[in-house]
Amino acid sequence: MPKFDGLAAPVALRSLTLAGAVAAASLALSLGACSKEEPKAPQAGADAKATAPSGPKRGGTLVFARLEEPATLDPFIPNDNGSIYAIEQICDSLVEPDGTGDGLRPGLAESWDISEDKLTYTFKLRDTKFSNGDPVTAADVIFSLKKASVDTAPLGFLYAPIKSVEAVDDKTVKITLKQAYTPVLSALSAYGAAIVSKTAYEAGADAFGQKPVCSGAFVVEEYARGTKLVLAKNPDYWEKGKDGQPLPYLDKVDMRYVPDSNARVLGLKNGDFDAIAVVPFNQAESLKSAPGIKLEEVPIFRLDYVYTNHKAKPLDSKDLRLALNYAADRDSIMKVVFFGYGSVPNSYMPKVNFHSDAVEKIPYDLEKAKALVKSSGYKGQTIKLMVDTGNAPSKQIATILQQGWTEAGLKVEIVEFDVGTAFDMTNKGQYMVYVSYITSDINDTDELATLQADGRGSSKSFFSGYRNDAVGKLLDDARKEADPAKRGDLYAKVQDIVYHDGYSVPLNFSPVLNAYHGHVEGWQTAKNGWWWLKDVIRNK
Repeated sequence: MPKFDGLAAPVALRSLTLAGAVAAASLALSLGACSKEEPKAPQAGADAKATAPSGPKRGGTLVFARLEEPATLDPFIPNDNGSIYAIEQICDSLVEPDGTGDGLRPGLAESWDISEDKLTYTFKLRDTKFSNGDPVTAADVIFSLKKASVDTAPLGFLYAPIKSVEAVDDKTVKITLKQAYTPVLSALSAYGAAIVSKTAYEAGADAFGQKPVCSGAFVVEEYARGTKLVLAKNPDYWEKGKDGQPLPYLDKVDMRYVPDSNARVLGLKNGDFDAIAVVPFNQAESLKSAPGIKLEEVPIFRLDYVYTNHKAKPLDSKDLRLALNYAADRDSIMKVVFFGYGSVPNSYMPKVNFHSDAVEKIPYDLEKAKALVKSSGYKGQTIKLMVDTGNAPSKQIATILQQGWTEAGLKVEIVEFDVGTAFDMTNKGQYMVYVSYITSDINDTDELATLQADGRGSSKSFFSGYRNDAVGKLLDDARKEADPAKRGDLYAKVQDIVYHDGYSVPLNFSPVLNAYHGHVEGWQTAKNGWWWLKDVIRNK
């Protein structure tokens, strides 16, 4: 999902309301008529999960410093990564991303069948328990997916194609679709489709949001807002480690809220933290050379970009929006702000499964930008370029953009608001351009393509006001298409049209940088942005 924290955190731009990989699509599509997908052992390569060394050491507490804290642990509420990445440690879904996030694997559903017409998915549940000892049943799945599907849920739009969810028996659930919906398995892997205890949730949603009853690898021991979240191992977790015993290897995770980047880095160097998330790009080299510390650079489903409000004049002109792109010195931004990490985009959305490298990039060309400003009929209006107060990287980006746009003949003013105000203004369409980013919750292109480019949705193309009915038709066709190659062609067309419509000003396919001490083993960050803490070993 999108998230409005600027460059500080790799979030799924879980920002506003929202709430992929070819491997995922292939998995969904390779299950032919009434075929069954059995759970697979972790494989080497793209499907490999983080694995522990032989004879893994068990026990210990991992002290882990994060940029963001959870706002809630209720999976049906959040659109921020602070919450979502924590929920991923506590709650499981029927299907889950594999270790890399590129593909899918069985989660609470140990297997599933797909009908020949691709409208009915029948899931066989594992014989496992919630953290309170109650068995996971079909009734819990039905309750959870109904909660996930309501219009007000952040990812509710992902489950709109579901017609019904029924119990065949206590351990079997049948999902019937309104129409063919190829990304359904990826959609069911998202945090918003977490399976919760119906009994515990109905006993009190507020209490559940503080201490959820789910079936994931960890349970909540302590949740101190503004300070930390302490997770303890779930003794009834279903997945086994390399030694044949239930995961996780750790006894606890002490997840500290440390929003100051310098404090996180210094704490890691001083040994106060075992691991830290979101290393600032300007401090990466110093950690690379620090003894006993490992720097992890991972490409994730994230795009840093400038949100653009097509309803605000003069941005209603395609020529002017394209002028913003031609006058954006992305190479300078890459060097000055991102220190060379990432790559210049050729898309309006992150690199997810059906990304096309063939779409031609818009180059830096001031003369072309000047011509487009002239042809747009620009009348000298001031373009207000919004950044989050105190976000130095965003301010640097805005300054470089301001210089290029001014040279192209535009009046540009940088305006600063706190994150909450900026979020609210964006949500209400009370902005012109805004430096932020977006991330995807699933490994299928459909989520963000729908959210960002389908103007028929409630978010109005993620608050951009963009609408192109030809794109909407292509997206409809792609959701129903079973052939991965044909889906890829459809999404490539969407990418090319939306990008060259001047949907936004894309800046960087930026990776995430995390760091940890050498005694931390089995660490891995999925492309969805979170970490597989159940696989981590503290060998100290």
